[in-house]
Amino acid sequence: MTFEESLKTGIDLAATPAPDIAEATSADVIETVSKHAEGLITGIPVFVTRLAIAAFVIFIGCIIIRIGRRMISRIVDVRGEKNMKSIQQMDTVRSLVTSIFNYVLYFIIITVVLGVFGVDISSILAVAGVGGIAIGFGAQTLVKDVISGFFIWMEGSIAVGDIVEINGLMGEVESIAIRTTVIRNVNGNVYSVPNGDIRTVTNMSREFKRALVDIRCPYDVPIERLTAILRDEMEIAAKEVEGLDAPPDVMSILNFEPDAVILRLSAKCPVKENWRIERELRSRVKMRFEREGIDMPHYQRPVIQ
Repeated sequence: MTFEESLKTGIDLAATPAPDIAEATSADVIETVSKHAEGLITGIPVFVTRLAIAAFVIFIGCIIIRIGRRMISRIVDVRGEKNMKSIQQMDTVRSLVTSIFNYVLYFIIITVVLGVFGVDISSILAVAGVGGIAIGFGAQTLVKDVISGFFIWMEGSIAVGDIVEINGLMGEVESIAIRTTVIRNVNGNVYSVPNGDIRTVTNMSREFKRALVDIRCPYDVPIERLTAILRDEMEIAAKEVEGLDAPPDVMSILNFEPDAVILRLSAKCPVKENWRIERELRSRVKMRFEREGIDMPHYQRPVIQ
């Protein structure tokens, strides 16, 4: 083939019309998009239906939780009047049972909602069972808290409303849940103590308390006179101070200090009333000493010139 013939053949091939690739590609894309759009449009009603069912399940679950809490409260109130020893114990049982009820209902609601969206719960539980061994090592603290909370409730060592000291924190027990115990101190600070961390509990709300007042008395007044004055004032206080069923005891000398003799007053009083009664007794002793002309000693810092 000569050069002229080859050139003519190339020109003929170039002049031959090629297939419309752009048109073919556009048609395929349109067809694919149409199929996906059709599937999406078809699936929207299904998703909306499932979403509506899930919302309905959550709504019903919230209603059941609210009704359940009220029923638990009423049952505890009715049976507590016959079986419980105190209102605090009733509040403790109510708090703990409500906490368990909430956890169970939340788990059921989540399980049902996942089932509505087609999630295989059995496979999740199977995986959870296999992974539970590994998770268990990390959840030891949680399990310990739950078990400790159960035994705290069973033993009744503390109850809602008690004044306690736990791990160096002192305050009133506001709630005992399945995992934590909440206490509030006198400043209003709220502490959440994991039940598993509770070691030693000092409960100051059992049966009665002791109001203790230490009195600084001067050395130049005979101890017999001081004792007689204090006993007379305590007789009066027993009649006038609410919460005192008997005159406070005037104990013997508690201690000697460089500038004062320390006498102690001790009074049996109702729970949570000890601080108020202590303040009242201090005020009465101060005013009585003033009427008797007795100066209460106070510390004087020596000045060396």
